[in-house]
Amino acid sequence: DLEVPSLSLTKAMPVQEISGKLNSALVDFPDTPAARMRQLSEVKAAASREKKPTQRSIDFGLDFVGMIRPDGYGSLQGFAGYQMGGNQVIVGVCNDADSPEVISQFGGVRPPFIRFQPKLKLDIEL
Repeated sequence: DLEVPSLSLTKAMPVQEISGKLNSALVDFPDTPAARMRQLSEVKAAASREKKPTQRSIDFGLDFVGMIRPDGYGSLQGFAGYQMGGNQVIVGVCNDADSPEVISQFGGVRPPFIRFQPKLKLDIEL
């Protein structure tokens, strides 16, 4: 130990003195302007730090988009979709096959009753 009782050297008084100083510093520290500025700079640094992705990856997905165009003049329109993982299916309905505007877009011919478009998706995280 660090105590020598015969010389009246005990650790009780210095320990009590240091504990009092540490407690007062601990209580006063968060309220000082310097401590507030330091906390503010730490928050700014954490907010401006750019987070890097944890893992690089390449993901593939396949979408099917279908359009059904029955006879009519466009009074019925709608679509529905379903997604599973990275793949998706979307089907739309519009009964505008008899509309003159649509026929003129297809060069004077009626549009096909059903049309599908596949779409390949590639998602790369670096």
